[in-house]
Amino acid sequence: MNAILTRDLLMNMLLGLVAIVIITVSSINPQADDTIKQTPPGNIVVTAAWPEGNIDVDLWLSSPDGEAVGYSNKSGKTWSLLRDDLGNQNDDTPLNFENAYSRGAPDGEYAVNVRCFACTADVPVSVEVRMGTGALIWKGVVVLNGNKDEKTAARWRMSSGAEMPGSFNQVFKEVRG
Repeated sequence: MNAILTRDLLMNMLLGLVAIVIITVSSINPQADDTIKQTPPGNIVVTAAWPEGNIDVDLWLSSPDGEAVGYSNKSGKTWSLLRDDLGNQNDDTPLNFENAYSRGAPDGEYAVNVRCFACTADVPVSVEVRMGTGALIWKGVVVLNGNKDEKTAARWRMSSGAEMPGSFNQVFKEVRG
């Protein structure tokens, strides 16, 4: 009886060791492949930033299909507004910042507007428009002159996924209709 007990104990120990090896091998991650490239979050990236404080500036975007995207309509066929920054409300940081990404870059005209929703004085808004590859379309400052003021920061045409040369302008186009 002592031999049977010893044999059973050895077999149970061997079974436990095999189980530990199987669990350990299955939890090992393969080494990362350095040739994998990250895809950008969108084809066109728009950012707007303004000074600290209880200032609410809104980013409004228009795509070739004419759909307006902003705080009241955060996503359309082409554009998605990621966050509507309300100044100091519901915010743990002093940064005032909004950004949007496009899904695709269909041919046609694009417009990026900024609008003061709650401003008591002139507000400088830094706006940057880039392709997902990092190529700069436009970067600059637009000064909004008080409450409800809306200005076009950038307006351009796209063709075959690239900005058409000579198409950039800042002629006002109402986006928030």
